[in-house]
Amino acid sequence: MNNTARRSFATLLATAAIGIPWASIAQTKYPSRLITIVLPAGAGTGVDIIGRLGAQKLSEVLGQPVVIENVVGASGVIGVQKVTRAKPDGYTLLFAFNQTITMNPHVVANLPYAPQKELLPISEFAAAPFVWMVNAQVPVKTFPELVAYAKSQPGKLAMGVTGFASAAYLGSQLLAYQTGAEVLPVNYAGNFSADLISNVVQLSMSPAAQVPALVASGKVRALAQTGKRRAEGLKDIPTVSETVPGYVIDAWYGVWAPAGTPKDIVATLTEAWRSVASKPEIRERLAALSAVAVGSTAEELDALIRNETKMWGDVVKARKITPAQ
Repeated sequence: MNNTARRSFATLLATAAIGIPWASIAQTKYPSRLITIVLPAGAGTGVDIIGRLGAQKLSEVLGQPVVIENVVGASGVIGVQKVTRAKPDGYTLLFAFNQTITMNPHVVANLPYAPQKELLPISEFAAAPFVWMVNAQVPVKTFPELVAYAKSQPGKLAMGVTGFASAAYLGSQLLAYQTGAEVLPVNYAGNFSADLISNVVQLSMSPAAQVPALVASGKVRALAQTGKRRAEGLKDIPTVSETVPGYVIDAWYGVWAPAGTPKDIVATLTEAWRSVASKPEIRERLAALSAVAVGSTAEELDALIRNETKMWGDVVKARKITPAQ
């Protein structure tokens, strides 16, 4: 046995003598065991569907099992808080929709977490637009006509929203802030598509995935989509920004780790999620959901969060929106 071998053997003996398990010395590469991804939404939601799609492929990329844990309640607050309190070792991650990160800080009273302090960005995985839709009985056929109608008859159009902390509600406030078009938000606990079809409410800003079925009913018109550019599968629907410059609201989905997670683990996870987003089969399946794969860097996600958080803060302040419990 040479001197180097003797020193290595002596080190192993010394660490064993003070009670450090031999397995922890031999196994230091991340990841070495199961990873849990917390989804702060119920099964079957957009967050859940897209999160599970990514998690399945992430398991293949990292070579370790990945499980989804749905933690619902309080506009996503409970799920996010669980991750902020998790051990920062890369084995508990958050997969969330931007409402929980950039909107909740402005519209949820006594929010028990601070996203930019307690979470580390990993990657923006995917994005999809919303679509402004109107009941066919409303005498407007284009988004400019909708804006003009809502300005001339403020509050006449009832708009279904799933909570006053939702993207749709804030989307209506952003429109009023930028154009003066006022609608009447009507809060629903769940899906209100039947009421939109039957003209109980006249207006919605719906997830893109809901558009085909609503349009097929013949009772609803799709007027404009909210993304930066026209999404695949929705090429015939103009963007709001073609009428109202600067009006962009994506439903985007990202991944975070608890603050304090080591930089090398964050880097490994970022590259893994970017690899997942780049795979043709993932892009195809996201396109079928009217979404696009992104696969951003951690720095790009951080910049997106900061910019969007500021935008919603400005809207909430200008519209004098009071945070809800």
